[in-house]
Amino acid sequence: MSSDALFHRDGDYFVPTDRTNSPWSPTLLHGGSIAGLLAYGLEQHAPDEGMRFIRVTNDLFRPAPKVPVKLETQFLREGGRIGVIECRLMADGKEVARATGLRAKVQNIELPEHALSKIEPPARPDGIPITGFLGEKLAPDIYVPGLNYAVDMKLVSGFQFKGEGRAWLRIKSRLIAGQDNTPFVYLGMLSDFGNGLGQAYIGGNNACINADIGASIYRYPVSEWIYLDSKTQVQAQGFGTTETLFIDEQGAVGRVTQSLVVKPFGY
Repeated sequence: MSSDALFHRDGDYFVPTDRTNSPWSPTLLHGGSIAGLLAYGLEQHAPDEGMRFIRVTNDLFRPAPKVPVKLETQFLREGGRIGVIECRLMADGKEVARATGLRAKVQNIELPEHALSKIEPPARPDGIPITGFLGEKLAPDIYVPGLNYAVDMKLVSGFQFKGEGRAWLRIKSRLIAGQDNTPFVYLGMLSDFGNGLGQAYIGGNNACINADIGASIYRYPVSEWIYLDSKTQVQAQGFGTTETLFIDEQGAVGRVTQSLVVKPFGY
């Protein structure tokens, strides 16, 4: 099934389209589609406009097959100032991923100068040419499956598989057909791309794949174009981390950390 949306809703199930394809295999779900759907589940569980998610931890337990999936959500703690929600992604009756989201009550506080964010937004990307995340833009009438092909990129530096990269990214697809992406869901969809942008090539047939996605969210993004500054380090024991700062036109949005494990390419 091909579509510009990642999933179609069918009752309690979310049916993946080819837009969910992972770069590792077309039979698996892209990490961004998993994180986006888990963010959707967290946000839809007892929504409260007076609260915002400030931390999300996604554990990617096993490769997620490209099959209709379900979400199971529950409160781990329900409170007026702090709430913790768990969302489980089920495929073929097995839990393949889980998100734990911490949300807090929104407050209007006047901050002193020393407490304000010192991270200035980078120069606007207006003069940077748009490419695809995997290289040159394809003709708009040519459909190529996979979430990586739904991303516009304005590359600033790096992205040469040497463990660092900086670029403005924009996802053009909706997570769910017929529904606009919320800022929180959109951030979830983008949260997996740091490891790609900051990928460290280590030789042979090995690659670094992330086993989780942990996001500390300062605020929700205000625009589609998000600047990612990604850095990766790998240890000889076979694991590492990618750390990515997310920035939009108003400044810092949050930080994402991905725990990496080294494994042969392909499943």
